[in-house]
Amino acid sequence: MTQWHHRDRGPITEEKLLKAVHILADIVEKQSPAFRPLYHDVRQQLAEYRLQEKADTAAATIASLTENKVA
Repeated sequence: MTQWHHRDRGPITEEKLLKAVHILADIVEKQSPAFRPLYHDVRQQLAEYRLQEKADTAAATIASLTENKVA
C-alpha cells in the first residue's frame, strides 16, 4: 500500500476515470454494496470531466473563430 502513495499518478484523464468506474462496478456487483457511494462518486467525476472537456473545446472553438474574424 505504501508503494501506491509514491506512484506518479499523472493527470486525470477520461480513460483513467472510465477504468475506475468499471473496476468499481465489478467490486460493487461481486463484493459489497458498501462501495456503491464511491462508485457513484467516480461516475459523477467522469460526467463532470466530460462536461468540462466539452466546455473547453467549445471555448477554444469560439476563441478561434473570434480570432479569425478580428484578423
